[in-house]
Amino acid sequence: MRIELIRSPTQSFLEMLLNNIRSSERKRIDLTRWGAVGLVQARLIELYWAADVAEKASNVVTALVMGNCPQHIQMLAIFGQQAAVRTALDKIQEGSGKKSP
Repeated sequence: MRIELIRSPTQSFLEMLLNNIRSSERKRIDLTRWGAVGLVQARLIELYWAADVAEKASNVVTALVMGNCPQHIQMLAIFGQQAAVRTALDKIQEGSGKKSP
């Protein structure tokens, strides 16, 4: 699992990212006040888990970023205020090594 925090994203970054997010998810993002984006790259099952953890841990909105290779590695975008995104990413990182059914 790879995790990155983008503080104050540029317009170019946002255009690239939002072009790869489904329109239904973009509508939820548009309704949210945010200033940072967290990116989590992993297998799909881990991203579903990470989205759940992120939204429970903090006031953020998550969306899958569609890519060229959906069966292998995908990416999750986490939108929110910088502190909220950092909290969500910390919770994901904290729990990523402890998962068991």
